[in-house]
Amino acid sequence: MVNYSEWMREVNDDTRISKLSIPGTHNAAASHTALPSVQCQGESITEQLKHGVRFLDVRLAKKFLSEGDEALDLQVIHGNFPVKIPFPLKFSSVLEEIYDFLDEHKSETVILSLKQEGPANWNNDQDEFGNCIWDKYVNKKKDKWYLKTDVPKIGDARGKITLFRRFGVKNEDRAKEFGFNASSWKYNCEEDDRGTFCVQDFCELNTEEDVEKKLGYVKNLAKKANQFNSSQSDNKLFVNFCSGSNFFNTDCWPEKVAEAVAKGEVDSSFAKGVGIIVMDYVEADDWKLVKLLVDKNF
Repeated sequence: MVNYSEWMREVNDDTRISKLSIPGTHNAAASHTALPSVQCQGESITEQLKHGVRFLDVRLAKKFLSEGDEALDLQVIHGNFPVKIPFPLKFSSVLEEIYDFLDEHKSETVILSLKQEGPANWNNDQDEFGNCIWDKYVNKKKDKWYLKTDVPKIGDARGKITLFRRFGVKNEDRAKEFGFNASSWKYNCEEDDRGTFCVQDFCELNTEEDVEKKLGYVKNLAKKANQFNSSQSDNKLFVNFCSGSNFFNTDCWPEKVAEAVAKGEVDSSFAKGVGIIVMDYVEADDWKLVKLLVDKNF
């Protein structure tokens, strides 16, 4: 019987995380009262982690209607909208949940994907967003983060946040100690192989037919990841998004898409070494898809 709160305990220290099958959550912190189509999860980050999720997708913006240092107390958003209303969800609160979980479950690592989203009010020619993440959040608890640029072995990342960096850093010296660089891939891609990682992120779902196409892309990349990890010693991180939406079509809002993905038997593509499968509403059916995916590691 797998203990989903500590399933990585059973993984050999020398195993690269790219060789695993890892449940992830899209807009992981979007589990609160919010505008329509913004919510993507039904349970908190703490509950997700306790039930086996190990990849968290988090999007960040400056605090709305604020200036100076107050604006740099970052909030979590989805697109241009806060994931929590009427009061914003602070990034610091999300980090505390992750730190608390790792303090209690030192055998685990949590891969944290961070991306700038929302208003383009950053001076990134001067690395403003990256410097904010580093100065206000990472550097203060640097011992809690795995910040090398490679795909880590489990043994090196236990008890730490593994940074999956979805933002650019122009400072070359800083970039060498600022996590796995995943700062760019093609928008709305069926598959984009960047060498060190490969992504499926077909997200513009306008019709139910697009949802069916999406499901096919998910299954195809899972199969490709399994074949790669079964035959190659190289380390390539596969990141496979089951999510997608259309604000103007309620049939393509996150919960409906998640239901369609589950009914479409996405789990038929689950196998050993399929990489990171990023999902919405993972608590559905008693965390069925999360458990099935974790089980493939053993």
